[in-house]
Amino acid sequence: MPPDAEKLSPSFKESSRDVYLLVIISALLCLGALMVFSAGANIDQQLDLKRFWQHTTLRRVAFVPVVWLILAVVSRFDYHYLVSRRHFWLSPLVFLIAVSLALLVVVLISGLGTAVHSSRRWLVLGSGEYGLRFQPSELAKWTTVMFLAAYAAWRGDDLRRFCRGFVPACIILILVVGLIGVEDFGTAALVGAMGVMVLLIGGVRWWHLLILVPLAALAFYILVYSVDYRWQRVLAYWNNQAGSDSAYQAHQSIMAIGAGGIWGVGLGLGTIKLGWLPEDTTDFVFAVIGEELGFVGCALVIALFIALLLCSVRVIQCAPDKLGKLLAVAVAGTIGAQALMNLLVVTGLAPTKGIALPFVSSGGSGLVVTALASAVLINIARQTPHPV
Repeated sequence: MPPDAEKLSPSFKESSRDVYLLVIISALLCLGALMVFSAGANIDQQLDLKRFWQHTTLRRVAFVPVVWLILAVVSRFDYHYLVSRRHFWLSPLVFLIAVSLALLVVVLISGLGTAVHSSRRWLVLGSGEYGLRFQPSELAKWTTVMFLAAYAAWRGDDLRRFCRGFVPACIILILVVGLIGVEDFGTAALVGAMGVMVLLIGGVRWWHLLILVPLAALAFYILVYSVDYRWQRVLAYWNNQAGSDSAYQAHQSIMAIGAGGIWGVGLGLGTIKLGWLPEDTTDFVFAVIGEELGFVGCALVIALFIALLLCSVRVIQCAPDKLGKLLAVAVAGTIGAQALMNLLVVTGLAPTKGIALPFVSSGGSGLVVTALASAVLINIARQTPHPV
């Protein structure tokens, strides 16, 4: 029996909010599979069903039932099992954060990590056409924010103490952000921002967080200013250099969204995907939605994310305990922040950086890990309190 189960079970019953979450996530999944398939359907591409795993579009469709299975099964496990009540440092979440840190180191080692588009972010599991590519930063992103939520709930009032409460959490956050940021600054910024938010909501003194300001400035200098292509993207955005190579993707994305108008040019009839926009099935799939489904399609996607966040807010308000509240904040906040970052980049309101649109963009490892985290949110929703 999980911790505090004897206190919760007599007065708690399943809530319909878990159904709402499942419906919203399923809608995003199906819409994403449809648009990724459309974005990857080029006129010179011949789809071979016998080798479907090599096709991004078919592989994305195949992950839909996988995600449904994960949501159905994992959401049945009580979220209290993630944390050991008596020995916190022996909790599953602590083990996962240790594994994540180890994988983040391994992926940076030449010969072990695989570089894609000049960034070594991937580990390849298996070989041949059915080999799986796994992105450790995706696992680290979710384990970090959930670990910090569990840590804050476990520490309680001690989190307000600098050395005993704040420093251990700060060390973990700095290690993860630093290792991710070497090859993926966008995800590192997301993890850093969400980690600070979770700690702040968890009860850390806000002036303790000021120690992170000079560290953040140093990280920006090392990871952005000192890396030429990243700094050029910042300059292109700041100076509105639409014609520069650094702003090419953002410029093409804005043109595609503008060409869609109100109703779009029609599903499958977009032209931006025909070699004009790199990463049209991943980071910039929203541009394809804007061109083919128009303002209506864009509004639908944004409305689904807003509905997901509103439902999550209600789950947070009604969570059974502090652990449930903070875990729900971590999961829902990370999904919302990642979606916002993607939309800002695609619409040219932020410098270009690689970050996927949750549940919509293609990508197996990110989709699976996001589904696992979302299953925790659904389980928290199922334990929403109701009077007997």
